[in-house]
Amino acid sequence: MLKNNYGGLFVVFDGPKGVGKTSLIERVKVELIKNNISVWTTRTPSDTKLGKFVRHIAEKIKHESLACLIAADRYNLLYTEIIPQLLEKRVVIMDRYVLSSLILQRLDNVDSDFILTIHKNLIMPDIQVVVTASESVIRTRLNERKKYLSRFEKGNRTSEELKYLNEGIEVLRTFGIQIMTLDNSGDFTAGVSFITNNILKCLSNISK
Repeated sequence: MLKNNYGGLFVVFDGPKGVGKTSLIERVKVELIKNNISVWTTRTPSDTKLGKFVRHIAEKIKHESLACLIAADRYNLLYTEIIPQLLEKRVVIMDRYVLSSLILQRLDNVDSDFILTIHKNLIMPDIQVVVTASESVIRTRLNERKKYLSRFEKGNRTSEELKYLNEGIEVLRTFGIQIMTLDNSGDFTAGVSFITNNILKCLSNISK
């Protein structure tokens, strides 16, 4: 992966399904805006035609085919959203990125080297937020939305997700990516403050 040389700050949130990433992102965005920070949020699979297709087809195709489609959606976002927003010096917050592939595509029996190869020309996050929780908390949250579970969320595979999460973190460390880990099992408000304050600190260091 390539270094962010476009300016702004690229922040990525990843973690097991059911861990509460989306809620955290929404609240962190609000807090950053309160601090007069310009923020752009996006996600993969995206809300583009390609991303919607990926969301639909993910229940029907597997392995390297799905991994390549997900990577293609990320490259499309890179050129249409991420780089343009970073050039405007915004904080770009992404929901799911390469670490999610190192979890979910590994669950789909895709080799980690293959995953890294198809993502090698993406830019690295300036901050990788890893959101985790205890296995019991994650399972409880998933059980609350049983009707909407994807094939990755069915079959009680949380322990496998957590295993691949830890392996994926170690892979990202080899790229020198700043990793911020948050246990989202407990105080949600404290978690929002922790992430927001660290982003503000990073922005302050950049401006010096």
